[in-house]
Amino acid sequence: MIVLAKEKIAFISHPKASLHRMPFPKPHLESFENPLRYQMAERYLEQSGILSQLIRVKAPKATLKEPLLVHSPYLVDTVELMSEIGSGQLGESAYASPDLIRAALLTVGGAMKGVDMVLTGDINHAFVLMRPPGHHASTSNPMGLCYFNNVAIAAKHALHDETIERVSIIDFDDHHGNGTSEIFYTHPDVQYISFHEYDYENFGLGHYDELGYGEGKGTNINIPLLETSPDISYESAINRIMIPALKSFKPDLILVSAGYDAHYSDPVGNMDVDSRTYWRFGHEIGKLVKSVDARGSVWVLEGGYNPFAIGPSIHASLVGLLGNPQPVLEDQLEREVNKLIVESNNEIIGKVLETIKPYLKS
Repeated sequence: MIVLAKEKIAFISHPKASLHRMPFPKPHLESFENPLRYQMAERYLEQSGILSQLIRVKAPKATLKEPLLVHSPYLVDTVELMSEIGSGQLGESAYASPDLIRAALLTVGGAMKGVDMVLTGDINHAFVLMRPPGHHASTSNPMGLCYFNNVAIAAKHALHDETIERVSIIDFDDHHGNGTSEIFYTHPDVQYISFHEYDYENFGLGHYDELGYGEGKGTNINIPLLETSPDISYESAINRIMIPALKSFKPDLILVSAGYDAHYSDPVGNMDVDSRTYWRFGHEIGKLVKSVDARGSVWVLEGGYNPFAIGPSIHASLVGLLGNPQPVLEDQLEREVNKLIVESNNEIIGKVLETIKPYLKS
């Protein structure tokens, strides 16, 4: 085992993550969730040298029982069946391939392995570079390129450990993780914080008034930012909402739905951030693990569909987690910041704070 000077981080992957591919050519949305994004990310991380500082682990394959921690038997059975058939539509923008079930179970297994390694104290953090993503998959419905909700399953798995009472999930994918939100909407022991692009002209899921229900009210926190939001808006939301909310909740474990499609060059997202924001998430979450006395953090890949941008973005997150200064990377181009977007986002952040304030502990 490699012992790092500051942190021990496991990098969990498996070559068979490349197998699943939906049967669509570009520019179909489904075509962007393809093996190339996994392959290019891993190659970049190897060439950058950062993987030599991490503990390499091969993702184990979960059984069909593990997704039942959060999903209905119907969802699990149909994903297995459609994979055996080798094609077919399971939900909106969610299509089967002959290798779907294998890749999906490996991703679930990787997320659970990361939790196990953190809880045994072998590592401080884990990054799970696997696919397909998961945060849109709800209790009963695959959708949005997602089949099994990897992070939700990992959270439920963690809560089965008697030393874990509370889990926080940070989701910075460009899109709202409706599946994760739905699964834990009534759970007081799981805090869900989602940074996402939101269209205030055509209202949809992920509004800041969605707070949770019953005993879980106040644990569902949405940060719906405007299209083309820049790095400074994410920095403000991290400082003003994420950090105080996590300090209030005091989780025993932090999970991260690490979606990199808010990058300015992503073909699916419409935000305007670069790897500096992803370094900030790593840096601040690393510090929060210590300040709230959590066991560690487990990061699981969600979106990120530009194969040339996902590598630098993940690299920056890992550098932040290692506790190292922000790196200067090739994607960090100076871009004009729209002051009206920043001002509007500051108002939105203020409304989020006003909405969640009654549920935060000082």
